[in-house]
Amino acid sequence: MGNSRNGSDPGSLFISCGEASGDQYSRILIESLRSKGFHGDIWGMLGPQGVSAGARAVWDCRSLSLMGISEVLGAIPRLIRMKREMAFEIVERNPVGVVVIDSPDFHLPLVRELRQKGYHGKVFYIAPPTVWAWRQGRASLLASLFDLCFPLFEFEKDFLESRSVNCRWFGHPLLSMIKGISPAVLGDPKDKVVALLPGSRRSEVRSLMPVLAETAKGISERGFIPVFSVAPGLDEGTADLIREGCRPWRSHEGPGAGLMAASGMVIGASGTAAVEALILGRFMIVLYRASLSSWLTYKALVRTRWISIPNVLAGSELYPELLQFRVSPGRILEHFDRFTGDANYREGVITAMRARCASLGQGDAGDGWASSILEVLGS
Repeated sequence: MGNSRNGSDPGSLFISCGEASGDQYSRILIESLRSKGFHGDIWGMLGPQGVSAGARAVWDCRSLSLMGISEVLGAIPRLIRMKREMAFEIVERNPVGVVVIDSPDFHLPLVRELRQKGYHGKVFYIAPPTVWAWRQGRASLLASLFDLCFPLFEFEKDFLESRSVNCRWFGHPLLSMIKGISPAVLGDPKDKVVALLPGSRRSEVRSLMPVLAETAKGISERGFIPVFSVAPGLDEGTADLIREGCRPWRSHEGPGAGLMAASGMVIGASGTAAVEALILGRFMIVLYRASLSSWLTYKALVRTRWISIPNVLAGSELYPELLQFRVSPGRILEHFDRFTGDANYREGVITAMRARCASLGQGDAGDGWASSILEVLGS
């Protein structure tokens, strides 16, 4: 890459994301930037979706697909080297702006190093850390390091603004993405299909697949059709864990939201999928199981009662949450039987889901992000 120490590169914007959801958000941002006339070079740490939108992946965002304290600790030397290499390249090229998406344990140190090395360009944060839930001290870092943050939820915007963080909120980005999703073609009645989502990280898949495989047996015995999701962007080894572990049941290769749209309900890993399920109007049983060290850290530091955003929005357990030692086929099937067998409970949940979905906003987040970024870059 060229050296631009003597001035910003007006044709260059750096974007970095981690996780599959971050890759989704990078795509809608890049597409919106292009539609608004930004024709410069967009490069950084990206995944398949960001690349499909026309950006260059100098680093692969799947490098950050880690879960659990032990997995993260083992990767620390590699991540430190990557952060230093990335910071050096950004300072050398001096892009007009830097956009980071989610993954705060990597991106906050990266941006802090950029500022320490003298980078004076504009810096933006899409899906900033959930300081409302834990590690609230990081709000001061957001205020000092970033020109503008784009939280995903209105209550996050209010929380961050109360701590002097410059924010704008345009609704949740998944709203516009889900509108265009095509249901998977399964050939089965939707109300009989149950989408099983083992997750998007290898450690997550290894932890949840045995439980979900046993759960699929119970679902099948009840006359329903379990279908396992093989998320896009998984490395082949992790994808094979799902393909082999779900036999004799089917797997679906493609966006999890497409499978959810073709299903009557969802069972799977906590994360973005719960918000997708809410937007699609699908009941979900949320699962979370990590290493003991990660669980103890979570219990010690996290201030919110619930792990899934739909429950945070509702202020109650809209979606059943089975965490750590409570993740078992028996408990999952108890919640499954209640939802499928109790009409009053089912109708109450569906009504509450509609109300909570309305709180996600109405705007086009990608359009708002792109307009704001170009506005700040041009000021």
